[in-house]
Amino acid sequence: MGWLPLPILERLEWQAYDLKVRSTLSEKADPSLAIIDIDERSLYEIGQWPWPRATVAELVETLFSVYDAELLGVDVVFAEPEIALWQQHWEDFIRDYPQLNELPPPVDGDEQLASTLSKYPVVLGYYFQSSRQSSDPPAIGLLPGPVNVEEPTPLPFPEPERYTANMPVLQKNAWNAGFFDNPRVDEDGVFRRVPMLQRWEGELYPSLPLAMLLTLLGQPSITPIIGEGAGVSQLEALNVGGFEIPVDARGAALVPWYGPRGHFDYISAADILNERLEPGALAGKALILGASAPGLMDLRSTPVGGVYPGPEINLSLLAGMLHQSIQAQPPWVLGFELVNLLALGVFMVLLYPRLNAPLLLVVSVGLLFTAVGGNLWAWYQGLALPIAGLLVLLATQMLWHLAMNFLRETQQKRWVAERFGQYIPHQLVKDMVESGESFGLEGEERELTVLFSDMRDFTAFSEMLPPSELTEVMNRLLSPLTGAIHRHNGTIDKYMGDAIMAFWGAPLNDKHHADHALEGTFAMLDALEAINSEFIAEGKPALAIGVGLNTGAMSVGNMGSSFRMAYTVMGDNVNLGSRLEGLTKMYGVSVIVSDTTADQAPGWCYRRLDKVRVKGRSTPLWILEPLGRWEALSEEKREWHAAFEQALEHYHAADFESAARAFCTLDQEDLPTQLYLARIAHFKAAPPQEGWDGVWTHTEK
Repeated sequence: MGWLPLPILERLEWQAYDLKVRSTLSEKADPSLAIIDIDERSLYEIGQWPWPRATVAELVETLFSVYDAELLGVDVVFAEPEIALWQQHWEDFIRDYPQLNELPPPVDGDEQLASTLSKYPVVLGYYFQSSRQSSDPPAIGLLPGPVNVEEPTPLPFPEPERYTANMPVLQKNAWNAGFFDNPRVDEDGVFRRVPMLQRWEGELYPSLPLAMLLTLLGQPSITPIIGEGAGVSQLEALNVGGFEIPVDARGAALVPWYGPRGHFDYISAADILNERLEPGALAGKALILGASAPGLMDLRSTPVGGVYPGPEINLSLLAGMLHQSIQAQPPWVLGFELVNLLALGVFMVLLYPRLNAPLLLVVSVGLLFTAVGGNLWAWYQGLALPIAGLLVLLATQMLWHLAMNFLRETQQKRWVAERFGQYIPHQLVKDMVESGESFGLEGEERELTVLFSDMRDFTAFSEMLPPSELTEVMNRLLSPLTGAIHRHNGTIDKYMGDAIMAFWGAPLNDKHHADHALEGTFAMLDALEAINSEFIAEGKPALAIGVGLNTGAMSVGNMGSSFRMAYTVMGDNVNLGSRLEGLTKMYGVSVIVSDTTADQAPGWCYRRLDKVRVKGRSTPLWILEPLGRWEALSEEKREWHAAFEQALEHYHAADFESAARAFCTLDQEDLPTQLYLARIAHFKAAPPQEGWDGVWTHTEK
């Protein structure tokens, strides 16, 4: 059924075809079609099969004369003459029983049946065989006359080696006959298609359903329809008196399954012979005579049932011809499948390597629904298109690329972990892998936020401890501080004794690196507070920390020598971060950030400490102390912040009198307030030059 004749693909195609058949069965049976059933009740009432030909003749007569049937197909063969003992030895009977001599000779059952057949439209059945044993005769009985087929060239119809047909006396009186064998059963033993014609000694003979259609239509000629597809010409359909029957290249039609066994009406032959139906009950009906009794039933395996009567298969084909509902597989189907396979393959090869696993699954499911939906749509349009090749291609491509995706992800995770695991937390390594970004160790310039922290008076603290205890204290101190940085996506650059250097925004891109750096900084202060509680309980002095943060363009990457490398940041903005950490001592605060950091994290409240020039930079900048997130500040803290900002405005406006009054209202233990009061006193005694910009220049680191 598909382009590639691989056994596994063929079986998958058969299964897909069967599934489509079962999912689109009709619930309505054609009331003009029925089966005259030689069932168990008929055998009980009439007697075991075969019945006397006179009984069969009576059955046929009753169907047409009493019940007004329109057409009868016979799904049994009358290949041998009816010979009874009393017929063979009639003369012996007369000699032994002279009184019988006055009776008329017994009626010949074959002649009686032949006489009945001649009166009514009855189509007999027979069968061909694809092969024969050397001991088998090539033919039994008489074939009907061949059909008139307008072949442009000899077409590849099946050519059997022998046949078993009806007795000449019966065949000559029947209106027509057709074969009911099927040489096109698929290799899994399932009936899916049946040949409409077979060739014997150069002549063509119809199947039983086709012979019945020909009889209904008055024996028209058959015109083959040749189609073009995939660069070849082949048989596409048969035109029978205006009825078009889709067939494959060898003249076989797909059976149009309407329902499971029993879909059509079954009428017991006993009810016909005993005239239990209303007169005229079968008017206008086309009938097939067949057997469902155990031992007689012609059983077949089909897509709609493993045990299916042969007569119902033939009736389904007749219904499909009459209703023009036989599925078609025109020659262009193979080319269509090939184009679809190539297009889908190219599409997936180009797209799938670019997708991560979840998106790849989503796209695959979308393609699956599209392929299945399109195939079902074509089915309802009367086209039986192959689907297995597309499904196999979809499944293999999806599984292959999922496996490659997993392999790439595993390799990338290992690569990232090997190179960045020593700098950043495990969770961040996982985020880097899942982000799908490309990470490298080569140097590049990025906007980052850098942090420098240093312990206050740690030298004096360490002198109080022996070296072994100092190592333990350092671990107790640096571990929670490092954890605070890691929890907020920071990357540890290096430890410098009690000092820590870290940065945010690399290797994983982080749009909110400044905000996360501030969160990490305040988490460090909280962690230090918890450590100090332990130190105080142990009789050790509490420690203080100074933190400087700066945001700006920096070079980041693996830097060093051929002997040792480190993933670090460098540049003027890194140096500025170090300078800001040093200024925390002069201003008596725990954290100082640059104005660029404050601009990148507007959700925080900052106190402007000073406008300064740091050592090594000529450009002035504002340094600020972050007080916390705006929404977390108390009303009292907000008022204090506003008062300090107002005092600072007076100072930078050189209104030293107003500035002094404003600063005097603030907390006098606050070191920045003390610094400004001292400067104001200085400028009152020695006013600054005209055009003073309020910048304070620091000459020390």
